Amino acid sequence: MNYTTITINDQKVGLKFGMASFRYLSDKFKDGISFENGELNEIGVAHLVYSGYYNNCLVKGVLPELTFENLVDYVEVNIMKNEFLEELKNIIKVWGESDMIKNS
Repeated sequence: MNYTTITINDQKVGLKFGMASFRYLSDKFKDGISFENGELNEIGVAHLVYSGYYNNCLVKGVLPELTFENLVDYVEVNIMKNEFLEELKNIIKVWGESDMIKNS
């Protein structure tokens, strides 16, 4: 499955990982900016979440209401909270199991 949801500011947000999210991340994942020493940093996490959100909006034919900046703010506020870290593990799992990642 390539879909999950998260709650951002009391709003349930769908994340669907597919071709558009893969293309987005291929441009955004840069060593020293999105990750360091092979690990995602807060900007990388925000890009990952935004890519799934953006792709989900495209698939559903709706305009994104959240900006990348909104997601950076959300990640920075929550990155040290256990609940968010558990949610992030699930997001990474769903992303990693998507066909685009498995076949790349």
